[in-house]
Amino acid sequence: MELFTGDEEVIHVGAAYLRIVGPIYGFYGLGMSLYFATQGFGSVVWIVTANAVRLLANAGCALAVLYWLNLGAIGFFVAIAGGFCAYAALTAIAISWVKEPVAKQL
Repeated sequence: MELFTGDEEVIHVGAAYLRIVGPIYGFYGLGMSLYFATQGFGSVVWIVTANAVRLLANAGCALAVLYWLNLGAIGFFVAIAGGFCAYAALTAIAISWVKEPVAKQL
């Protein structure tokens, strides 16, 4: 963060984001890799739907955390991390649905 600003508050919030969400980016990467795998199967509808659900869940949880629960930035970061975990789980489920019909065709 120090490359972009010297403001201590920005550095503190950025570091909190990286501590909370940073380790979870692997789940988002898993979801993205499964998305690319479904392109090979020729069917991305379920994976795109999973990403749309993740986006809506992230937005809904973030609004709830910020406006109703008043948890601030930390709660917002937890909502983002939860969305990434949900995306990985939904894409894993979706790829199992996509892969079955293709396997039956072979």
